[in-house]
Amino acid sequence: MIGYLRDYANAITALAYLFAVIGLFLALNGKIELGVAAMLWTWFLDHWDGHVARKTSHLRRRGVPEFGKSFDGFADFFHGVVFPAAVIILISQGTALSLVASVLLVLAGAIRLSYFENVGLTADARFTGIPVSYDTPLLGMLLLSRSHFPGDLFPTAVAIAFIILAVLHVTTEIRVPAIRGIAVPIATAFAIAGSISLVMISRSGLQH
Repeated sequence: MIGYLRDYANAITALAYLFAVIGLFLALNGKIELGVAAMLWTWFLDHWDGHVARKTSHLRRRGVPEFGKSFDGFADFFHGVVFPAAVIILISQGTALSLVASVLLVLAGAIRLSYFENVGLTADARFTGIPVSYDTPLLGMLLLSRSHFPGDLFPTAVAIAFIILAVLHVTTEIRVPAIRGIAVPIATAFAIAGSISLVMISRSGLQH
């Protein structure tokens, strides 16, 4: 089974899993900004594995693309659903609203990924509904803007934002272009800049 990781795209996905576990480890140890910073690397690697898979499709042996599709799907659920749900609860310190938001996010994420597994992109390479891969970047942007919220309002704002996003995950009224081509390095630059900003915020908090 390990042999499937000799494929370039699957190796990138495996690296994404590494950052995902590091991100969850940091968040669960109270370093939420650092955890999200690490998870942003999982996010942009998730786009690179698909890009590399398309570029090397002629080199991939039989069965590797099918493995890669499932391997990538589990990564999507980890960084786009489970991790944000855990962080919502951590930020809110286990309020009832955070539980509702997390339950809705997990259900919507599972439904959305199952739908995509069977239906895929539209004919013009668009997603139906908001992809779960948008969850971690949203989490990063919320954390970067945390200083603009009154202290006790931020957890509620995060929970409400993800309740809304959960609904948008399963709507069929929205079409979102897939991140491909030039959008991949742009997303990478955004993720790296965001992760650096989150690390700086975390270090600033420690110094105070």
